[in-house]
This record gives sequence, structure tokens and C-alpha cells, in this order.
Amino acid sequence: MWRVLVGSVAMISVALAVSCGPSPTPVGDGDGDGDGGDGDVIGGDGDVVGDGDGDGDSNNNGGLPPGVVDDVGLPENEDADGYCFEAELGYYECDDGAPPGTGRPGWGDGTVGDGDGDGDGDGDGGYEPPPVCVDQYFSADESLPPRVMLVVDKSGSMEDDAVGYPGSKWDGATSALSGVVNGLDSEVEFGLMLFPDGNANNNVCREGAVEVGVALGRADDIVDALDDTGPGGGTPTAPTLYEAKSALDGLGTDGGNRAVIIATDGAPNCNASLNPNTCNCTLPQGCDDGRNCLDDGNTLTATQALNDAGYSVFVVGIPGSENFTHVLNGMAEAGGTALPGTNAYYEATDAAALESAVADIANRLAGCRFDLEGNLADQTLEVSVNGQNIARDQDRENGWDLVDDDTIELFGDACTLATGDTGIEVQVGYCFTPLPG
Repeated sequence: MWRVLVGSVAMISVALAVSCGPSPTPVGDGDGDGDGGDGDVIGGDGDVVGDGDGDGDSNNNGGLPPGVVDDVGLPENEDADGYCFEAELGYYECDDGAPPGTGRPGWGDGTVGDGDGDGDGDGDGGYEPPPVCVDQYFSADESLPPRVMLVVDKSGSMEDDAVGYPGSKWDGATSALSGVVNGLDSEVEFGLMLFPDGNANNNVCREGAVEVGVALGRADDIVDALDDTGPGGGTPTAPTLYEAKSALDGLGTDGGNRAVIIATDGAPNCNASLNPNTCNCTLPQGCDDGRNCLDDGNTLTATQALNDAGYSVFVVGIPGSENFTHVLNGMAEAGGTALPGTNAYYEATDAAALESAVADIANRLAGCRFDLEGNLADQTLEVSVNGQNIARDQDRENGWDLVDDDTIELFGDACTLATGDTGIEVQVGYCFTPLPG
């Protein structure tokens, strides 16, 4: 059984603790009667109860079923154990005086009777060694680096000025994001997508594309990509999120959390299939093109698809998005990252708030996934955070779960609790029964 405890501890160490119970009383004594005695009263000679074959009955047959003889005085093909033997074929099922396959080939091979008298065939005389328990401690900031795709809105409205942003919103956003990726370059695997992709004049609604792949040490590449780009075009949020999912899918499960941080200042649009006469329009003057309709339904579906795949979607609203708070709230809910309060998303009312929001999200992701030694898939785990027991939640909303055979992750309130204070340490404990000998 494995126990995972997350709490504050004074130091990082590995301790080996052995649990000892009372000295076990021998069960097997080699006389075959299964009574744990000394072998000189009832048997050891096979004449009454103990017969020396270790299975605890009075048949000198190595523990075969009743009625199966396996007579040691006869050849294998005549000994009534349901098996025959030929040099070319080895043992095979046959009728040798017993129905085919009813016994076992050969005799005295230790499958059941092993001479220790306890009848279980393991040769240990009934001794059960005490469990050995091991505890490991390591810092929560040693968890696997999260893999975060930054999905940044570069639509035309990002060229507008906004209070709290030096210059345009784009200038303020790129400066803030540059500060974050530089500060966390060795701790978080960042990647970058910009949407819409390409030249805004020719590709107003092209879905976003990966500008920088997710990896450690990509800060310079991300800063260069942001500096080399200017705002323009629409806001194809839904198809861009599907592209982000494909990019994260390609990273595989061997690593830290995969997540999306999307920073946007406007309403999702760019869906030409929507009816401009009946849709909710994103323009105050009304719509004459479906691409200007609010594409909230498809955006929520795309966000949910990411979350269903195990990729949390964190939503950061830049000024200009306040008229569409219901959409951003819905995205945060669908993405599994809703904050308490009126607005479920991160409100980046100024450039400093944007930088703080992205850094906070990255730090949360960094402290909630732990790579443990050994294959835990078949183990029973107990998890607690600061002494509070945490239930397993295979829906990965609030609790813990194994994300692969040797990686545990905390979700929801459990993750928040584990990362709420500095100095949090992770304690991993497990017990096992050593093999005899």
C-alpha cells in the first residue's frame, strides 16, 4: 500500500522504517500434518496424518485432489494423475487411470506440498515477515515542470490603448508575457501560439498556429516571436483551441502537467457558418457577415475538449473582454479552472495583473504533479495534504489521481491547498512485505 502525504516538513530526507510485530509461531515443521508441532507426535512418516508432503492431509500425494493417486511406484503413463510423458512431447494430458488433466504431471514437485507442513506450497513454514515501510520527502517545487501553451490573442482590437497598459494593449501584454517567461524559463516548459495566424490583411480568421514549441529554455524564442508580431484580424478562438489540443496531444504523457493559458481581449468570432441575421453580433453596428457573430458555443465545446483530454484551460481577460464576461466565465468553467467569485477567470486589468496572473497559474501547475519511483498502477494509495485526507477523483476535478503508472497529480482544492503556502514538502510513504529468504 502506498501513502502520499503532502505537508510542511523541516528537511528533505529518505527514511526506512520497519514495522515489527510479535515473534511469529512456526506453522510448518516438515511433518506434513499442518499443525505446527514438532513432528514427533503425529508424524512426518506418512502413516497416519502427517505424510511428509506438506499439504496437511494424510495422502502421500503432494497435495493432489481426492481420488487422484499419482502412484510413485508406477510409470508416469500409468500412475493415475491424468498426465502422460514422452521425450518428444514432454508432459501432456491423457487418461492414465484418472481423467485427463485431473492431477499434475510428475510427483513431489512442490506445487502444493513442499515439506513445511503448512499446506500452502511456499516452503516458508507459515512464517509471515513483518511489512517494511519506506518514507520519502521531497520539495513540492521539485515536481515535474508543467508544459504550458500560451495562446495569445493578437486580433485588431489589441492595438487599442487601455488604462493600465503602456501604449497599446498589445505592447503591454507582450511586455508582461516576456517578463513571465523569462522569470520561469528554467521551471516551466512554455510554448506560444498566436491567433489569428499570419498576415491579418490576408488571413483575418485563420486559426492560430504554434510559433514556439513547448520546452524549457524557450523564453528568448517566445520574446522574439512576440516582438516580431503586430495585432490585426479577427478572434478565431474555437479553432485555435483545437490546434492547441493537437499540439499538447503530441507531447505525450511522460512529463508535467499540460495546460493552456489563453489571454484575450474580445469575444470569439470568425465562424462563417453562423447566420448574421439571427446571431449575437460582436460589433455594435450589427453584423452583415457570420464571421462577426459571437462564436461562444463552439468555443465552449473546444475548451471542454481540452479539459476532457486532461489539459486545464486558464482564461485571462484583457480589457475589452468585460462585455463578454459570460463567455470567459463559461470558458473557465469548461476548462476546469473557475475561480471563486463573480468572475471565474483571471482579470488582467493592467499589465502587472496580467504578468501576475500568468505567473500564478504557472506556479499552481508546477506544484501539483509528482513523479514517484516505481509502478503504482496496482497499488492502493492513501493521499493527504497537510494532514487532510484527499479522496481519489478519477474525473480529475477535485482530489488526486494517477496520471500514469508512476505519477500522481492533485486537482482542484487539493492542488490549491498543496500550493497555498511556501515551503510545502511532499511525503511519499509505502509499505511492502519482503519475500522470504
